[in-house]
Order: sequence, then structure tokens, then C-alpha cells
Amino acid sequence: MTKGLGIRQYRSCVRCRSRKTRCDLGSEGDPGKPPCVKCFREGAECVLADSRRGGDYSRYRRPRRTTHSRQPVATLSISSSDHISPRQNNTSKTTEDGVHDKLQNPSDALLVLAHAAGQPDDGVGSDNNQHPPDGYEGLAHVTEVSPLALSMQTPQLSDSLPQPVSEATFDDYPLISDGSLDAVLLIQLLRYYADNYHHFFPLVPANVLKPEHILDTIRNEPFLLTAILIVSSRDRTDLTETHNSIWEYMKSFILKVILGKKCVRKVGSVEGLLLLGEWTLHNQDQVDNGDEASAWSIIGLAVRLAYLLRLEDSGFKSDDAELQSVHRERLVWTFTYLSDRQISIRMGQAFWCRGPALSARFTARDFPALQPTRSHDEDFASFIQAQVELTTLFGNAHDILFASRSRTAELMMRGDYTKYVDDTMKAMYAWQHTWTSLSVSPHLKSCLNLMQEYLRLYVNAFAFQAVIYRASVKDSNSEPPDGSRSRGSKMFPDSAMASPDARHIYEAADAAEALIRIVTDDIHPEKYLRYMPARFYLYEIHSSVFLYKAHACGAISSGNHTHITSLMERFISVLKAAAVDDNHIAAAYAKLLDRLWFRRTHGLSMSNDITNNNTELGLGDQEVTNSPSTLPIDTNMSQMSFFDDFGFQPLEYTDVMDGLFSIPFVTSWDPTTFTNIIA
Repeated sequence: MTKGLGIRQYRSCVRCRSRKTRCDLGSEGDPGKPPCVKCFREGAECVLADSRRGGDYSRYRRPRRTTHSRQPVATLSISSSDHISPRQNNTSKTTEDGVHDKLQNPSDALLVLAHAAGQPDDGVGSDNNQHPPDGYEGLAHVTEVSPLALSMQTPQLSDSLPQPVSEATFDDYPLISDGSLDAVLLIQLLRYYADNYHHFFPLVPANVLKPEHILDTIRNEPFLLTAILIVSSRDRTDLTETHNSIWEYMKSFILKVILGKKCVRKVGSVEGLLLLGEWTLHNQDQVDNGDEASAWSIIGLAVRLAYLLRLEDSGFKSDDAELQSVHRERLVWTFTYLSDRQISIRMGQAFWCRGPALSARFTARDFPALQPTRSHDEDFASFIQAQVELTTLFGNAHDILFASRSRTAELMMRGDYTKYVDDTMKAMYAWQHTWTSLSVSPHLKSCLNLMQEYLRLYVNAFAFQAVIYRASVKDSNSEPPDGSRSRGSKMFPDSAMASPDARHIYEAADAAEALIRIVTDDIHPEKYLRYMPARFYLYEIHSSVFLYKAHACGAISSGNHTHITSLMERFISVLKAAAVDDNHIAAAYAKLLDRLWFRRTHGLSMSNDITNNNTELGLGDQEVTNSPSTLPIDTNMSQMSFFDDFGFQPLEYTDVMDGLFSIPFVTSWDPTTFTNIIA
């Protein structure tokens, strides 16, 4: 009740009323409707308390004690244990007094400080001391409590009258109101995404992809909607201007995420960021340092925002597992884990996201939104479970083999890595046996096969690199012998079979060939490959470069090289067929591979330019020490000369560990680099 007018100021939920705190129903969702800010932030169920005006509610009140002449109003509270989320009830016990709130970090201290600033002087419980949603925003209550409280309560002076909610229109979306889009094109792009992109990364909620819910999406999920439009328009040659306008609008959203604005602190924002990180961003007019760096930063933002929203709590199984909001949070946190692991492995960086709890093993049943509802629907839930299990193997192998530079060098010198590689292979074959009968479309099963074969290449190529590393260390401690023999031929002078690591080297080469065959034989270039996420293209580039380097080092015989060359010709043709234009990522990679494998004479004449771009390509920063005029004329030697010019020469003239860490990870695509090499 207000002191001046004696009228009810606003409604409150059961939790806030029982705790005698101010219930803010105007900052989250629709004004006057749950959840309130406190329940939304703490993940609790928000239920509006019933009005007690106009009747005798003495039966609901507790009997007054006669031992004291006056009892504080705070003791006359109603138990809200039945209305608190089980997850909240299990994690911490709520208390009546804000002084007993948890205090583990400065953010908690700011919340307690803001709570205390909202307490009345007489210590009586009031509805005006609700914890603010953010610790820093809560400082506003410290300096001027009443004006802020008044401004937040103005739209809700009385709950006796219903609060009308204005219906959303297409003009509420800025890209439509400014003429960049129209409603018809927006629906078309939404359907285009659902038909071509969604099945590779089934993160977007089903209702967002339905055109009949587009107005709700505009009102509630503008960030996610904009991310969908960016992905669906990125390779449409007829929508270049539209794509640029959408991207400019998205930049303002990303800035808000960086600044921690409340309007983007939503689960949908995490989903949108993950979409942007999965499909490599590229703008032909503005290219800086490569797309993988952009993906790394954007996925990093998604991880930070997910932690800010406490989505990691969904990684633990709890009693409220049937809530739809928990299902969505769990799915988003799982995709955050997948994206973080995949981008970190591709770039050779440490992991940021903890992922699902070690005590919880989520299966397809824990993702009900992805389970098929009709006989012809895709089983996305099992598809994601298979990816999670395979990504866990990736992460474990990465943590063991590439824990640090010193540890990796120690493993390579001592040869202890073989037991870890063998254990990974056993786990991979067990995974393959489990998921062989997965009932999904052939192109989705091909995606899983690509991930499996890349894991096989990833761990077995460690042995190949160990041979190169040991030879580099040995040669760096001795004078190089005179002669015209190539440096690369000294790595495997008697073929890979004579090496102690022959088994793993042949396994890696077979995995690299299998990766390319899957794309050439099993995936339709125009129907599926064109729309696949960037990481699958990078798997193929890694395998192609590995095969080239293995041949140049003598690990692959000349007879087998003819077969691989034919396979690469087919692969390059498939990439060209998948490209929509010369700026498409598939076309750019096709040009680079064609230059690497089949135009060696041009490559020799361009050795200086290519060497200058080695650092940009991420393929090594080595110096070219042999000029074309000093090289022998036979085929293998010319192959090796271009191998050196391209930046793949062995490590004896470089920092050996820098060279080591340049091979296992896939490099990014920078269109400026392609222009310099291919022109």
C-alpha cells in the first residue's frame, strides 16, 4: 500500500511476498506477468500471489504469539516451498533475511548492498527491496532508491485493471521498417534456412522456424532471427546488399552482448552466436585476419553469455527436468560445449566451456525437443548424442596429446604417445559399433562419418609429426650432409614401412583418403555440401594437406601417389560444383588445392609470393633455402621444391615446436591470401 494514497501499488509473486521483497514484474517478459526479475535470475518458478482484498482471510494467517507485545511483520510470512523450483530448492536454502544471502564474489556483495539499500529504516519487511537483476545496475538503488522504484512501478499502479499487451507487427523489426527486408523475403529466408541449414546444426527451436509464429519471434527472439537471416543470405548472390544490411544490424546486437546489456541476456542470444560461429562469416569487401578468428571470438562470446545466464546448471540432472525451459537451456549448453570443443581443436587453443557435468550422462531422451514426432522425422536427439560422445573423445585426445608444448615434445621424443593413440582408436571403434544403425538421413550420417574419420586422422597424424620432430631435433644437432638429396626424403628414406610408427602413419593416410572419398562419393555437392558448416570443409583441407605433406616427406610411395592425385582431381571438381560463385568458400578452397596439387610450374615461379604469405596461411613461417635453379629435375624433387616453397618444409630451420603445432590444426581461410596466391 502507498503511504499517501492508500491504494495497492502492484502485484507480487508468492516467493517475493513470502520473502518480503519487491517483485519486479515489468523488466522481464510482458509487463505485469510472470516471471519477475528475481525468479527469472534464480531460475525459480514464478507464481502470482492471489489478492486478499474484499474477504475474511484470517484463516490463512498464523496465530499471533502472546509472549511479545509486538511482532515484526517479517515473521508473518507464508511458506513458499511448494512454489520454489526443485533445482533452486536443492542448490541452496533461501532465507528471510538478505544478510544471509550467499557471498562468494564481488557480484554477490553488490547484490547484498543493493538489497540493504532498499530496506526501510524501521527494519519492517517491504515490497520495495527486491534484489536487482544485475549487481552493477543495483548500485542505482544505493544512490536514489525512490525515483528508480517509482519509475519501475509507474506502468503497474493497479492490478485491478488488465494490462493490455500490444501485438507485434512486421514493422517492429527494424530491418523491415527501414526497407532492408520485406515480410515476404523474411519468410522466404526463414524457410530457406529450415530447408538447407537447420538439419546440420539443429539448435533453433521449432516454433522459431515456423512462419505462423514469426510475429512472436520478432518480439521475443530478434537476435536469433537476425542470425538465421545472416546464415541463410550469406551465399545468395541475389541478396548481397540485403546480407550486408542484415550484418550491419547484427553488429549492434553483438556490441550489446559485449557490453552486457540486459536486452540481449537471453538464451536466444546464445543460440544466435553459436549459429554465427558454425557458419564461417565472410564479407568480400572487408577482410581482416581470417574467418576462424571471427568464429573463435563469436563462440567465445556465446560461452561467456551462457555462463552469465547460468546455463551450466542445466548440465546437472535435477527434479525439474520436465520443464520446457530446462530442456532448451540444456540443449543450448550442449551445443555450446560442442562448438567450443570443435573450434578449440581446430585452432589449437584451450577449452573454455566445461560442458555437461561429469556425473550426468545425457542421452537422446534428455533432448525431447529434438526427438522425432512422426515416422519420417529426423532423429536429431540421437544425432546430437552421437556428436557429444565423439566430441568427448576429441577433447580427451587433445588434452593428453597437446597438453602443453613441453609435454607434447616429451611424448614425441619418448614415444609414449602410442598407448594413447591406441586407446583412442579402441574408443572410436566402440563408438562406431554403437552408432552404425543410427536412423538419420544419409547426409547426416556422412557428417558423423566425417567427424569419426577426422578423429582417426587427428590422433594418428601425431605419430607422423613425431617422426618429423625427432628428425628435426637430430638434424639441428648435426651438420647437414652435402648432396642434392631433398630434406624431406630423409624423413622416410626407406618408405614409411621401415619406421617404428608405420602402423599409425598408414592409418592416418587411410583416414585422410576416407575423408575425401566421403565427400566425393556420399554427399551431393549442390544439395548438401554447399550448405554444410565450415568445419567440415576444414576437415577436408586438413586431410588434403596431410596427404601432400606425407608424399613430399616420402611416407607415401610414388605408385600410391597416382591414386591420390586422381582422388584429389575428383575432390576439387566436387568443390567447384558446390560453390555458388567464385566467392564461395568451396570455390576458394578448390582454387588453392588445384594450385597446390596440379600447377607446380606456376607454383615455382611464384615461390617468393607464396613464401611471403606462409604466415597468413598458417602453414609455416619457414624460409625457402633452395632456389628452383639448384633443384634436381626429377618429379619427386620438383614436388619437394614446391613443397618447400609452399611452407611445408621440415622443421630443422625453424623453431621445431612452432612447426609442430602448425600441422595438427586446420588453418583459416582468408580471401586476401587466396587473391595473392591464385592471381
